Amino acid sequence: MKKILTFLLCLFAINTFAQKMNDDVLYLKNGSIYRGKIIEKNEQIVKIETYEKNIYAVQVADIQEIKSEESLKKPVILYKEKGYVHYTELGPLAGSNRASNGVTTSAFSFQTVNGYKFNQYLFTGIGVGADLYAVQTFVPIVLSVRGDFTKRGNKIPFYFVEGGYSLNATSNDVDGIKYEGGNTFAAGIGLKILFNENTGFVIGAGYRFQRSELVEKTKTRIEDFDRLTLRIGFSF
Repeated sequence: MKKILTFLLCLFAINTFAQKMNDDVLYLKNGSIYRGKIIEKNEQIVKIETYEKNIYAVQVADIQEIKSEESLKKPVILYKEKGYVHYTELGPLAGSNRASNGVTTSAFSFQTVNGYKFNQYLFTGIGVGADLYAVQTFVPIVLSVRGDFTKRGNKIPFYFVEGGYSLNATSNDVDGIKYEGGNTFAAGIGLKILFNENTGFVIGAGYRFQRSELVEKTKTRIEDFDRLTLRIGFSF
């Protein structure tokens, strides 16, 4: 239940970032309209800064209505249809499962992905990173597949699916015990806030799985880590 609530909160955060920008709009009694950002407001006057960076002080008695409306000023963003793309992302891996020794396995993840974007819906690349759990450390090497749900505007929702193998880099001083890596998988959705083409801020949320093996003499024990992942980073 906790995982579901956390995932819903992540989705809510992404949706909040996706909200459209609004303008403050002053409708005057004489028919004039001022559109921009209100920078000061009191009982006598309202000051508004327009798109052109002009500041107007309007008497409250002259105002018929004040509204918040979708911005008419659209950012000029050139969408990148294809070509080389890089992602760098980091964030927590949230979960409640524990390791075999009873330690709560909180974790932090870092990853960088380089690859090629074939079109709006398909990017493929190779990712490498580090997953730092409380009891084990992994170096995942994954194939990353991503795609954009739209190519309009400067806020681009996307999906991601990743799979591969993680090397186990856990430091161990106990004789007779060996930590080994295992398969890893991740999937989720995210949002790119573009500055230009594919350059921009990235936030994402989803599910991540990691398997490891603890080899003790002739006995092998499998440990699976199920996580909700929240990523922030940048792309270009």
